[in-house]
Amino acid sequence: MVLKRTLLQNIFLFVVTLCVSINASNSNLLIQFSSIYFIIFFFLCLKNKEVLEDIKKNYINNKLFFTIFFVYIGYLIFQIIPLPLNWFEIIAPANHALYSSIKIDKQFWSISIDPSSSYFRILNCINFFIIFLVFPALFFRSKHLMKVLFFFCLLGFCHAVFATYWMLIGNPSNFLIEKNHYLHASTGLFVNRAVFATFLLLCAFSGLYYMVVFFQKNKTTSFSFFEQVNTNIIYVRIFIIFLTIGILTTWSRIVNFSYVLVLISFLLYSKISFKKYINPLSTIILFILLFDILILGLVFGNSKLVERYAETSIAGEAGRFALHKFGFTQFKEFWLFGYGAGAFGLIFKLFYNIPPDGNLAAHAHNDGIELMGEVGIIGISILLLLSLIYFKKLLNNINQERERARFILLSLLLIILLIQSFIDFSLHIPGITTFLIIILSTGMINYNNHKMDEKK
Repeated sequence: MVLKRTLLQNIFLFVVTLCVSINASNSNLLIQFSSIYFIIFFFLCLKNKEVLEDIKKNYINNKLFFTIFFVYIGYLIFQIIPLPLNWFEIIAPANHALYSSIKIDKQFWSISIDPSSSYFRILNCINFFIIFLVFPALFFRSKHLMKVLFFFCLLGFCHAVFATYWMLIGNPSNFLIEKNHYLHASTGLFVNRAVFATFLLLCAFSGLYYMVVFFQKNKTTSFSFFEQVNTNIIYVRIFIIFLTIGILTTWSRIVNFSYVLVLISFLLYSKISFKKYINPLSTIILFILLFDILILGLVFGNSKLVERYAETSIAGEAGRFALHKFGFTQFKEFWLFGYGAGAFGLIFKLFYNIPPDGNLAAHAHNDGIELMGEVGIIGISILLLLSLIYFKKLLNNINQERERARFILLSLLLIILLIQSFIDFSLHIPGITTFLIIILSTGMINYNNHKMDEKK
């Protein structure tokens, strides 16, 4: 059965909705389902000859990127391959000391301390590989990109409305998600408020990016309210209002801060793009900043937000800083190959001095430190090389308006998420990373191969 490109686009959006919406695929069972969905979707794309040709072109145009990405997946697979115990004495002394202390008569061990968890992280990386390979082949025109961005903004709007309503009625547990810790915060179908807020942040970024693409495509220099009503811009503005309410009512300090940075980033870009401070894009963003945050925030929780900031202290964050220190210590112990993707929870159980009334930690509350510990110097080196190749792609033809917008906005988004990751672990949640990879894959689109785009 050969499916048309439009139908494949819709299936892709449906698959993403399934993978992101239900607890951000934050369980091994959901990760397996996500992997199955993406693999089936990939084979459906291969049956369409036109899409297959575009996938081949995307691979050829970015062969080095995909080769390094494949090397990284191979490295993660190497981490879970059983190796003779005596090898670890040379290549991974910390692993050797740990395995030798365990009274189990076993001759073969893997570099990953928790190979089963690492296996599911490999499935995630395969999903990311498929997204980078297929997305530019399916959504290579401005109208395709706008369709995706509008859908993501709409998806976030639906989640924000549901989560806010759910919070107002007491946040009862739903499906398999128990609301034990966040009874008075918007979380919706997500178990953690910071993760949910990060998801809404990416949805808001998609909505703002939609407006940038709209103004570029239509070359609009003035935009009245009545013109907004006759386009989808009015809906995007409404969606972003509710996204703002959703982010505010999560009471996540770091993500609220990140959201303000995102708005300021688009505000600065609007000045660069339109060459004046007051322009069609900046007026919309100023409306969001002034109306949404100041007025709606006053009603839905600015006072509570201020209280949470006022409560912040070094002593209050001691537990989080202790996790940072512990994670960095474990990175130094397993510095070359790492202790395995997804293995921080087991490392914590094995080596952290847990007090009698203490809780177990699945993450280091610092994505950078946790990632370094998981994959070691070798894995980080591969990822840095992959990042350099990606940014080189973004820099191509930067003098053209679309490429310049992508480079500026995607770079600022990554910088903001990097700042957030210093005290957060949202980027280790499969659904959030999947969402981010989709946004980043827009940077792989080669507009030069579709010069008839504007005419169509």
